[in-house]
Amino acid sequence: MVNIPKEIMDVLAAPDSAKMIATTNAEGLPNVVPVWSITAVDAETIAFAELFIKHTKENLESNKKVAIAVFKSPMSGYQLKGTFAGFQTSGTLFDNFSENVKKAMNMQIKSVGLIKVDAVYSASPGQDSKKLA
Repeated sequence: MVNIPKEIMDVLAAPDSAKMIATTNAEGLPNVVPVWSITAVDAETIAFAELFIKHTKENLESNKKVAIAVFKSPMSGYQLKGTFAGFQTSGTLFDNFSENVKKAMNMQIKSVGLIKVDAVYSASPGQDSKKLA
């Protein structure tokens, strides 16, 4: 695992950043979906709410490797690669996500997914996918 640099944690926390999660199924078929709830819960861990991620959830259960892309205007972008650590359906983290999603979208989440970050790369123009952590 690596520590996510502060500037990337700030982009993950920004409400106006675009966030996507990429997974593959057991046969290697890729799946990429927007997941606006993606956030860093600490310097090594990403969390996201399970709402409309049927294929993503199936993929994570069969192949634990995952990539997150996050972008914020004007031209800041990052890719985080990691290993899926599981879904939580109770506890403080689940309660916090549940409350925030309920307020923002008036919806109930099913669980909170956790990803341990293995590597961080720049996806900003001119950075040539530079490894940052």
